[in-house]
Amino acid sequence: MADIFEKLLKNSGPIGQHRERAHGYFAFPKLEGEIGSRMIFRGKEKIVWSLNNYLGLANHPEIRKIDAEASAQFGLAAPMGARMMSGNSNYHEKLEKELAEFEGKEDVTLFNYGYQGIMSAIDAICGRHDVIVYDAESHACIIDGLRLHPGHRYVFKHNDIEDCEKQLQRATALVEKQNAGGVLVITEGVFGMAGDQGKLKEIVALKENY
Repeated sequence: MADIFEKLLKNSGPIGQHRERAHGYFAFPKLEGEIGSRMIFRGKEKIVWSLNNYLGLANHPEIRKIDAEASAQFGLAAPMGARMMSGNSNYHEKLEKELAEFEGKEDVTLFNYGYQGIMSAIDAICGRHDVIVYDAESHACIIDGLRLHPGHRYVFKHNDIEDCEKQLQRATALVEKQNAGGVLVITEGVFGMAGDQGKLKEIVALKENY
């Protein structure tokens, strides 16, 4: 049956063509070569913006040397298991302590990646009585974090301070009506998809009024 379906799909004109285009392009795009600012994509060298290698350190000789030493000392399987269950180690805690000292903070929680960090932060900060006001073009990790929130949320037009204030007024009125909760405003310093900057100073000024 699978073979028959495959033949039908290949011979189905535009549908088959779209499927061929999507494979390895939109779905699971494949980059080849050493991690860097330029890599091979579909046989041609392309500038890479999609990897978390913003400082270009992934293949730095010192980083690779330390990676090799760590692998030789600990193996590739350590630590085993989710950190929350049985994968915690002295090295996690040592890194968190060093990061806290570097940032001048009381403590630090280390997450595997930013997507997990923002989702967890929203979930940890907000309860069901809290109200969230957020920019319409917030990153997908923020949107997924908002979906976990059991309370109300209001969206304001992208970088529109007047609309942000309007939604803040709605959120404040709701909090006062239910006599519980607070308001969390979410925007971005730099919006990852478009590259424009968030209006942080203006939003902080609004925060002072509400």
